[in-house]
Amino acid sequence: MAVARKPVGKPARDTDAAAERFIQGGAPMPVRAVPPPEPAPAPNRKTPVMMRFDTGLLARVDKAAKRRGVSRSAWIAYTVSAALDAED
Repeated sequence: MAVARKPVGKPARDTDAAAERFIQGGAPMPVRAVPPPEPAPAPNRKTPVMMRFDTGLLARVDKAAKRRGVSRSAWIAYTVSAALDAED
């Protein structure tokens, strides 16, 4: 953080007037009669979740995922999906 000296003297009295002239001289903002539409949610958007596993079970999950060459998350998602499909 830089240390700066305290300004000496007072600003000129016309700074407020100059600032007001600057503000008033700006281009007017466009008025929107209708707000922009909300973007549609992505169809493949994934929701993060937190899960707790026993250390031994997590080690087995990691080994299974490594054997298949996928991430832990991908292996869990695939396995849960397969289990749910088997119920139907």
